[in-house]
Amino acid sequence: MQRRDKWNATSGVSRRGVLRLVGGATACGLTGGSLRSAFAQAAPHTMKLGDAEVFVISDGTMSMPLSFALPATDAKDVSALLATGRPPLTAFKAEVNVVVVKAPGALIVIDCGGTSDFMPTLGSFPDRLERAGIKPDDVTHVIFTHAHADHLWGVIDPLDDDTRFSKARHVMTAAERDYWLQPDLVDKVPDAVKGMAVGTGRRLKALEKRIEAVKPDAEIIAGVALIATPGHTPGHVAVRLHFGGASLIVGGDVLVNPVVSFQRPEWAWGADIDRDQGARTRRKLLDQLASERTHLLGYHLPWPGIGHVERKDTAYRFVPS
Repeated sequence: MQRRDKWNATSGVSRRGVLRLVGGATACGLTGGSLRSAFAQAAPHTMKLGDAEVFVISDGTMSMPLSFALPATDAKDVSALLATGRPPLTAFKAEVNVVVVKAPGALIVIDCGGTSDFMPTLGSFPDRLERAGIKPDDVTHVIFTHAHADHLWGVIDPLDDDTRFSKARHVMTAAERDYWLQPDLVDKVPDAVKGMAVGTGRRLKALEKRIEAVKPDAEIIAGVALIATPGHTPGHVAVRLHFGGASLIVGGDVLVNPVVSFQRPEWAWGADIDRDQGARTRRKLLDQLASERTHLLGYHLPWPGIGHVERKDTAYRFVPS
């Protein structure tokens, strides 16, 4: 996997946009390295993958309360693992890294980010996509790893309650679609996700005629195939990209935190619908990534989410690239 030269941190950003970014960053207390990171994420990160080009476009960041993310783990154990030397954490910060692939004869979006009505720090993807020179009507495929709000909701254009990508195939596993379209789902899920169940169901109904339901090991086009990774949701998939002898796995939400998910894959992750299966899936994918030395692109891993996995003692570690 070969990278391009670094982008100008403010490439594609207007002067007014830069001032908004500075003002917002200052208001949030971002200075120094954090401010430089915010500037960097205003423009895509790009790399070559064989004869394809991969863009990582930030939709923003989100905060996950520790009590929700790791409900069965003592906060002191989390702080000890992270070696923070500070009082126990109360929340994890997570990036939202949307992937766009320019492949021979295809332009593919993998997940679509969230919306500000789900979390006010999300919703940047549509504007940043167009500032990168990518027109929604040129997108040929939209692939959803799963249908959580921060992955699905950004596909809908709020002006007409339909997809932003009117000429694209919209691909999701049948298991994922069917789970979220259950008429009584809101009565089955915990209170913390009832709002998401309602919002995702409404959006999937709006997209229903466009959704192409596939098997979890489907090949979408040559060089783009799904990998079954259930547990986080019933129909969750990762996506393997393979072009010109180079491979990259887009992991969705199998591996969310750069320390916990790798060094403690057995810890129950609160957002997993089936926590036992989620832990088994994490371990399986980690073993595959470490054995194959295939690069990983994590949706919630530190910007731009790219690295590889190494075995460490009885677990693993994430090595950013």
